[in-house]
Amino acid sequence: MIRRRLLLAGLTLAPFAARAHEPRRGPNGGQKVDIGTNHAELVAAGNTLRLFLFDGADRPIAATGATAQAVILAGGRQATVALAPSGDNVLAGTGDFLAARGMRAVVTLTLPGQRPVQARFTPMDQN
Repeated sequence: MIRRRLLLAGLTLAPFAARAHEPRRGPNGGQKVDIGTNHAELVAAGNTLRLFLFDGADRPIAATGATAQAVILAGGRQATVALAPSGDNVLAGTGDFLAARGMRAVVTLTLPGQRPVQARFTPMDQN
């Protein structure tokens, strides 16, 4: 009987757990995903990327000392963009690409004193 209740509880909560890891819209209008134990929101416009950093509770994380690199696939071409601190919780950079539907980005982020982490984004194809 207890096993049956646990199974029922697990099935009831499973959709919510899966939804927690899906990409979602961030407060700056970009795509927000999990990156390591934190969250990052990628905003793409023209040939510019801005990466907003948040902790697991969605509080801004200081970008000071952080480094990031984005590999962009857009328009059948690949570009690499270095992202540098550009504000309180923002890293930004420009590159040889044009933001458009179908573009993909793989971001490698290194926070001070931590190991690099990666996340995949489709910033122009949000729900």
